[in-house]
Amino acid sequence: MRFPAFTVTVTREAGVWTAKVTDGLDGAAGEYRQFGDVDPGMRKIVANLTGLPTERFHLRWRYEFDDADATDLVLQYQEADKVAEEVARWREEVRARLVTTLNGQIPQRAIADLVGLSHQRVNRITHGSVPEAAEVVKPGTWIPRV
Repeated sequence: MRFPAFTVTVTREAGVWTAKVTDGLDGAAGEYRQFGDVDPGMRKIVANLTGLPTERFHLRWRYEFDDADATDLVLQYQEADKVAEEVARWREEVRARLVTTLNGQIPQRAIADLVGLSHQRVNRITHGSVPEAAEVVKPGTWIPRV
């Protein structure tokens, strides 16, 4: 099933993020103090104007600053940020599994030295919940899910 798509152009004007649908949806515009509010805010506006639930349409984003198109760089940054968060989450899961596995085998101060944490933090990890399974990946073979 094909869903309608709307292009939203985002600019920065007078200290606020301004977003406007530029392809045929009159009145679909909003102003936001925080960048993180633009996407959910525009989805709500488009849903209200079209009567469609937010999962039944797509938004294509365009970012313009000083009349220059910055869309590719903004989208690349957003994707890189997602990958970085995924890697950080993976690292935390693997570190927690490593700490709990080594706990009792070598001193907690040695574990702390190995994983670059304070021995107090290692102790907290050993007393917390451990992820059931961290994704096991051979070093150097991790490829981010995109």
